[in-house]
Amino acid sequence: MALLDHWHPILPSKYLKKNAVAGARLAGQDLVLFRNSHNEIGALVDYCPHRRMKLSLGKVVQDKLQCTYHGWTFDGCGNGESPATPKLYACAEHFEVTEKLDTIWVRRAGSQSQFPVFEVDGHYNVCNLYHRAPAPLEITLDNFCEIEHTPTTHAFFGYPLERMHEVEVEFRPTPTTVRVLNQGPRKPISLWLRTLVGIGRDYLFMDDWTTHFSPVYSVYDHWWQCPTTGKQSKVRWRLYIFFVPIDESETALFTYAFTKSSYPGPAGGVRLFSWLLKSQLDYEIQLDVRILAGLADKDPSIDGMKLSRFDRVLGLNRERIESIYRGNGVSAKRLTIYRAA
Repeated sequence: MALLDHWHPILPSKYLKKNAVAGARLAGQDLVLFRNSHNEIGALVDYCPHRRMKLSLGKVVQDKLQCTYHGWTFDGCGNGESPATPKLYACAEHFEVTEKLDTIWVRRAGSQSQFPVFEVDGHYNVCNLYHRAPAPLEITLDNFCEIEHTPTTHAFFGYPLERMHEVEVEFRPTPTTVRVLNQGPRKPISLWLRTLVGIGRDYLFMDDWTTHFSPVYSVYDHWWQCPTTGKQSKVRWRLYIFFVPIDESETALFTYAFTKSSYPGPAGGVRLFSWLLKSQLDYEIQLDVRILAGLADKDPSIDGMKLSRFDRVLGLNRERIESIYRGNGVSAKRLTIYRAA
């Protein structure tokens, strides 16, 4: 499959009201989204086949998208009509659309790709977040796929700088995924927050994630655990973060945050402090975005870099981005070499 064949989250649902039009950009391709009075969504290439006007400047008229230039109209499948020449047939390129998790998702029409699986039974959906990172896809993914930056970047998640040498990291790649497991001493956390989440004084921070490549997204499991008894914190995170290339220099981040709590009551009582969890997570991702904005060089190549023991994942991810996501046919032999390394 090629890049646009995968299902991508492209716009939070709240940004597209009934009878409204919105522009979006996916991998350098300009799209227009519109919602009609029946709550049906159309997604077209943002280009009128008549005289090349941006369809995103148009409006919804009688449940069709009307071009603002000459009034041509298009339905959700791109079928067009000309008011001045009724017998003239025109067609705008369209994308398939679905709406899940308060998000609009698109893929190229006719693609056979599977929609990502969300394994969240027993979890509560705390929030869904949207951010834009000023960096290419690979560079943005790099930041979210290593924990060496957490001591100096993050406030809550991660490990203390002076004890980073104690952190254990394990890589478990397959031809289609990359799993990374980290465990080590936790960052200092305020007593009231430790009490709320159920984190003991000597608990380790556990960080287990798997990156998938159709589309590119990572599933993160975060919790704290006693190193002697194995007892875990009362609250765990499961995050799904989708990395969606807007163009060669910017990447959208769609985060779907779930928690699992051992407290009694509906959703383990998480609803009572979900506002706090949302605020904390939003702040942590903003810290990542700020770091990416400050990079001196955003070239996706890793040639010439001095990489640490946490950075093996960078090469593993790039191999699968090329072979699976972009469909450029990286050889199975090279994947085997990375898997055995």
